[in-house]
Amino acid sequence: MSAAPPRAAQPHAPQPPGPPLAESELFPHWRRNMVGMGLATFALTTGFGITNPFLPLVLKEMGATGPLETWVGYALGSYFALSFLLTPMWGVVADHYGRKLMALRTSLGMATLFLVLPLAPTLGWFMALYVLMGTTNGFIPSTNALIVTNTPTASLGRALSWVQTGTLVGGAIGPAIGALVASRLPAYRHLFWVSGGLLVLAGLLTLVLARERHERPDEPFRLHLLADFRIIRRIPHMGGMMYLAFMQTFTYLGAAPIISVFTLELLAREGIHSGQVVDYWVGAVSLAFTVASALSVPLWGRMLDRFGAPRVLAVSLLGAGLSSLPTVIVQSPLQLVGVRFGMGLLAIGMGPALLAIIKSYSPRGMESRVLAYAAAFGSLGIGGGPFIAGQMGPLLGLRSFFALNSVLLLLGFVLWLRALTAGASADPRREAQR
Repeated sequence: MSAAPPRAAQPHAPQPPGPPLAESELFPHWRRNMVGMGLATFALTTGFGITNPFLPLVLKEMGATGPLETWVGYALGSYFALSFLLTPMWGVVADHYGRKLMALRTSLGMATLFLVLPLAPTLGWFMALYVLMGTTNGFIPSTNALIVTNTPTASLGRALSWVQTGTLVGGAIGPAIGALVASRLPAYRHLFWVSGGLLVLAGLLTLVLARERHERPDEPFRLHLLADFRIIRRIPHMGGMMYLAFMQTFTYLGAAPIISVFTLELLAREGIHSGQVVDYWVGAVSLAFTVASALSVPLWGRMLDRFGAPRVLAVSLLGAGLSSLPTVIVQSPLQLVGVRFGMGLLAIGMGPALLAIIKSYSPRGMESRVLAYAAAFGSLGIGGGPFIAGQMGPLLGLRSFFALNSVLLLLGFVLWLRALTAGASADPRREAQR
């Protein structure tokens, strides 16, 4: 990796005529956005958290036969493969028309499909509608792009950690609500109606509370995805960052449904196959990870502002890789809860640190596009995790998937350590002065 920096890469806002404004004056709405988008992500991830751990049970209820991990892999793999293909295009649209518009597109679009999913008459229709949601995916990347391009650099760690807290608290509460509500509904798929209502709320919060200072480019709107990719590919260390974007979501979101399937396997060994006990443990395992993440993310945000994103990313990568190893040997749902809690404490630092680094290396005017490519690789991680597990599980067992997860995280740590040794920095302008 070369240490030569790209051109200036700080988020920008239109400069009014006259003397240059202070950075805080250029971003007058950043506190409002921080609170508003934190609430919106809380609502949205609560909705996702209600249904996501129970997807294997929904598919089984709809008539899926054979290894559940394979069905989950097909559903999520196809969904996020479509999202991967479309996300760079949405990044171009965001740079031209604004990031708030993209957040509205994804929240209200997903809400519509969530409300329709329970009406699917067959498993085939359900799978088709679920995959179609890939066209509307991307609320969290859109929110992140809005935050990093409308927040002073000195306050970015605080803003990102607040929004991340909303995401994590929602993700923690969602499985708990799902576990409480699931046994009281006629069918597991009806959970999507509860989730859909919360996604509508996320869209309304974005509409009312989000503010963006966006300067539309003078040139007409055009898609130059290959040209953009060539520019992004030449940015120092960006290839490694895209791999880490893949690994961050592979670890944090991609493994979540497979953890639920693994929980069902552990319960089956104890002779428990259905009922409220299953709902309780599926919710508890998911809850442990997100509660731990929510507790630790404010600390990671303070560390980000104090020690810098490169060091924080290295520490979190190493911690995530080591803390995921015990998953391979757990023998009970209670042990799995403990392991997932420990991993949640350490893995969550990857996200804010990686966003700060990618933002700082993004060429001016291309922030959303670079973040969109990172989000696209993140989509591969979210969908790739279940898909890979779906292929490995029937052949080698799900424990082999968790072993692979640990190896890939530790490989990411080694690659990032090498990048730091080569001179990677969260501020490319600092590199230019060397």
